[in-house]
Amino acid sequence: MKKVFLLALLCTLFMSANVEAQEVTYVEDPSQGYTFNRFKDNWFITGEIGVGGLASSYDGELKFGKRLMPSFNIGVGKWFSPILGIRFSADFRKMKGATIDGMGIDPFNPEITGDNYYINRFWSIGPAADVYLNLTNWWCGYKPGRVYNAVLYGGVAVHTQMIKKDIDGDAKWRYNTVSIGVRGGLLNTFSVSDHVDLLLDLRLDMDQSNYIDYTRQLNFYGQVLVGVAYKFNKTTWGAPIVPVCPEYKYTDAEGDALVARLKAADAKIADLERQLRECMNRPIPEPEPVKEAPLATIYFPIGSSRVQGVQSKVVAAVANAMGSTDDEYVVTGWADNYTGSAARNEQLRQQRADNVVKMLVKNGVASDRLETATGSNNLTNYGENSADLDRAATIEIKK
Repeated sequence: MKKVFLLALLCTLFMSANVEAQEVTYVEDPSQGYTFNRFKDNWFITGEIGVGGLASSYDGELKFGKRLMPSFNIGVGKWFSPILGIRFSADFRKMKGATIDGMGIDPFNPEITGDNYYINRFWSIGPAADVYLNLTNWWCGYKPGRVYNAVLYGGVAVHTQMIKKDIDGDAKWRYNTVSIGVRGGLLNTFSVSDHVDLLLDLRLDMDQSNYIDYTRQLNFYGQVLVGVAYKFNKTTWGAPIVPVCPEYKYTDAEGDALVARLKAADAKIADLERQLRECMNRPIPEPEPVKEAPLATIYFPIGSSRVQGVQSKVVAAVANAMGSTDDEYVVTGWADNYTGSAARNEQLRQQRADNVVKMLVKNGVASDRLETATGSNNLTNYGENSADLDRAATIEIKK
């Protein structure tokens, strides 16, 4: 205990002596973690454009370069921490591949590869949702202003396929089918400013659809996209604020003064310890006996001594309890001292006690076990606003 007091005093003296020379500064300390931002912060929108290619069962029959088709998307998202975020997007992809007898074949001018496979073309559009995991901040720690970040993501997408169909003799784009797939990718971000990032997105989609033939099969679609992201409101993450005490060297004179103050504090601590011992050695006073509560209290209206309403049921219940013992009882009448004259109040006290005794006898209690008394003071002394509590009769076991 003494050492704790000395250490606390030393810190206090150090701060008080130094405050005039240099003030304590407060800085963010990233080693203490980071603080969560407001909900409206760390939102972003993205736009990407690039190329993608199918890689399903028969697509190898069509040269890779001929399978590359344009792909683009727009999205909106939010970072919930430097590591975790989410994005919702709308994807638009034109797809081309080879099939034996699947969807996307031109109904009027079907194209055939060198090995007699059909070429199919179609649009795939739909919404998607991805969860972002910032690998750079996870592995290397969050650092404001970092130029490059690698973000791993995965999610689900709903693909709606649009193909050319024969509509009244014309080939027109129409809805064909819907499939649900999963996807994952690596998003490379390059910071241009506090609010703008350039994007390089490497993505692979997987779903089950009838691109190849009229049976559902697992299909793969790879994409390479470039784009831009714009970040709204606050884009960085704060760290907890901690105080930094400046370095300070004491002179000999200051050291001697500090030693003297420590000795004085030591003497003060010793005196406090002595007072504490004396206090602990004092005998504990015996507690005052607690007055036992009456068996029952019967309440009366102002100016009345007649037992009325539910109070008569209370008296009957008390009489029933008395029948199981041989004790003698004292019935004391009370009246408030805030209303009425002293003579009238004394009369009410006696009448209230007498009426309760009469009702007890009526309910089977022997009269020789009962005696009456009156109280000259208020029963509760809670004040004039609580005078109803003083208009009563109490029933107690005779001591």
